[in-house]
Order: sequence, then C-alpha cells, then structure tokens
Amino acid sequence: MAVDHASYFIARVHPLEIWSTPPPYYADTVAFLTRWLTHLCAPGFFMLMGIGIVYFAESRVAAGWTAGRITRFLATRGAVLLVVQHLFENPAWLMGIVSADPAVEATMPSVPGPGGEVMLAFAVLSALGVAMMAGSVLWRAPQWVLVAAGVVTLMASRSMTPMPSAALDPQSAWMHLLFVPGHTGVLQNLYPWVPWLFPMMVGLLVARTIRIDANWMRRAIPSLGAWLLVVFVVSRWVGWDPHPPQDGVIGWLTVTKYPPSLAFFTLMLGINLLLLSALARWPARWLAPLEVFGRTPFFFYLAHLWLFSALSWFFPMGTSFAVMYVVWAAVVAALYPMCVRYAQFKFAKPAPSLWRLF
Repeated sequence: MAVDHASYFIARVHPLEIWSTPPPYYADTVAFLTRWLTHLCAPGFFMLMGIGIVYFAESRVAAGWTAGRITRFLATRGAVLLVVQHLFENPAWLMGIVSADPAVEATMPSVPGPGGEVMLAFAVLSALGVAMMAGSVLWRAPQWVLVAAGVVTLMASRSMTPMPSAALDPQSAWMHLLFVPGHTGVLQNLYPWVPWLFPMMVGLLVARTIRIDANWMRRAIPSLGAWLLVVFVVSRWVGWDPHPPQDGVIGWLTVTKYPPSLAFFTLMLGINLLLLSALARWPARWLAPLEVFGRTPFFFYLAHLWLFSALSWFFPMGTSFAVMYVVWAAVVAALYPMCVRYAQFKFAKPAPSLWRLF
C-alpha cells in the first residue's frame, strides 16, 4: 500500500484499471510489479477486517459485552472511517494534486464522469467504513446468509457496471456510491460499496471456520487459495473480466480493479490466503516488525499519507522508481518507532476508549 502511494506522490505514476478505459500499458516489469503487487492490499484489508470482526466479537463476549454493544462499537468505528476520509485523508490527496506540475497532472488517468469540480471524494477508507458497519450486523448471520450475500454482491456489481461507451453518460450519486466507480461532478467514488462487501464476508467465513477448527488454517487455507487461483484462470479464459486478456503474462495478469471483477478478487484473495497460510507457519519473532504496523494500521495509514503528501512538493515532475523506492523505505523506517509509541499509548487505554478506534 505504501509503495502504491509513494508511486502516486513521489514517482507521479498511478495506473487506473477501470471499467471505462482499456487496461494500462506497462513499459517494463518493474513498472508492472510496482502497481500489480499493491493490488493485494485492498482485498486483503477487507478480508482481514472480516477476520478481525469475528475475533473482536469473541473477545468482547468473553469480557461480558452484549451483542448489541459489540454491534454499536463496530458501527461507530465504521462511521469514524467515513468521517476521517473527508476531514483528514482527502486533504492529503489534494496536496498531492496541487503539488504536481500541471503537465504531469494532465498525464494522470481520469475517472469517468461528465466533468466538474469534485466536492466529496470517497475511496477505500469509506468502503472499509461501510463494510465494517455491515459487518457489525453480519458477524452473527448464519453461514449460508454470508455465502448467498457474497454471490449477490458480485453478480449485482457485474450487472450494474455499464459498457465503456457509457463512460461520459451521467450516473446518479447512488449508482457511484454503490456500484460504479466515477464522478457526478460533485461526488466521486473509486471504491463502490457493494462489491467491496464481498472480501469482508470472505473474512467472516474464514475466521468462523478457523475458530471451529484451529488446524483448518494450516490444512485447508492453502487449498482454498489454490482453488481461487484456478477460478481466476477460468474466469480469464472465458472472458468474465470486463477487459479481455492482453498479450503476454503482464497482459494476462492485468485485471479490472474499479469495480473489482471476479478475476481480480479470485486472483488477489487466492494469493492473500496463500500468504496468510505461509505467515502462520513463520516463527513469531520473524513477524514482530510487521506486527508493529499491524497493531496500528489506522495510525500508519494516515501518517504515511501525510508524509508522502508533504514530500510530494520536492517531486513536482515525479522521479524514477529507484528514487521512489528509497523515499518509500525511508518513510516506512521513520514511521516504525512512531507506531511502536502509538501502540503503547493505544493499548494502555481501556477497551471502550475512542483511542482504540485508531
């Protein structure tokens, strides 16, 4: 995730795999991998949110919380994400736009819509907030409800996405919020809420199964990840992705993210599950540095965005990927001790504290 944002703020390169335009072209493998590997993040975040909701609910039940109190806490945290999107995150993105040279900004891919100034911009944080609010109710739903709801979200997203020829046709605000990435001139949304409920519900199902059988992660998750990759290959072969595969390996792996297609979800969730299974086998001491960021994800997210946005003023024309990766590594290293300190502060607060929301 931090690599992707460093690419936007520092290198001034940020492809857009969106329904309305052909897939992006990559000049070399480095450019492709810099973008493609970051696709693991958003589906992984939503899936881990679903897993976290189950573990959080069980821990609070053990502490004596009622189901209603758990639901209210999760819904409140989801609402906080929506507020933070507009008050604290969007200004950082705006700084990245303002700091760019106009010639560079003109080369960045555009979001489909009729034109006009955007006043309300919704992105991944808003979609995570809505997913958490949905999870505040769904954490108690039967397994079959989660499976059925997941299928419906994918089918609804695919059926509601227009043809690329309709990119300039006006869509309602609710259409963009729920199904179709784009903007109305006032409102813009890249992460429509309905399709992004799917990986959250996958996380709920995975966590429930792990809680029933603790060995299931080691035994079955690798197989589930592998089967999802098989579904990805089949979906590309039969053309279920809105964009047909292009030539070569890069063309085959470049899938539609906005909105996420079946090919995108199966590929990225399959790899995420394989990574989750592999990490579960690693010694705990190897994962300690990653755990620091994992215990303060919201704090790290906002802090790294603002650091990159501040540094973007030094790179109005962008820079090479080599320089960008140096800046990325420096920002991550600088944030490590800050996250350690914030984790100590955060977890010294009682469970109902508002600081726990961050």
